[in-house]
Amino acid sequence: MSTRHIHVNTASYTLLVAERKKNAGEEWDVLEFSSLTELKKYRKSHPEKMAFSYSYALSQGVDTKFRHINVAEADHFKQFLRQIKRAGLDIRAIC
Repeated sequence: MSTRHIHVNTASYTLLVAERKKNAGEEWDVLEFSSLTELKKYRKSHPEKMAFSYSYALSQGVDTKFRHINVAEADHFKQFLRQIKRAGLDIRAIC
């Protein structure tokens, strides 16, 4: 009887949200979330404001230059959720 090793790619994702006041020239404040549920809960208690710019990213890790490898990016929360769905990613696996 032979033993065969099967490699299963268990993707690990990080949810990143950057925000800053529009036209203020400030640095972006970046928040990291470990689950989509956590991000949705945060966004429900802290809705997007017109006076701010936002950037959402779903990162699959970093490259050799330590830049995030984004599989989904958007400037608005609902748009971001649609991109994740369109990409066919299992949202439950995002953690």
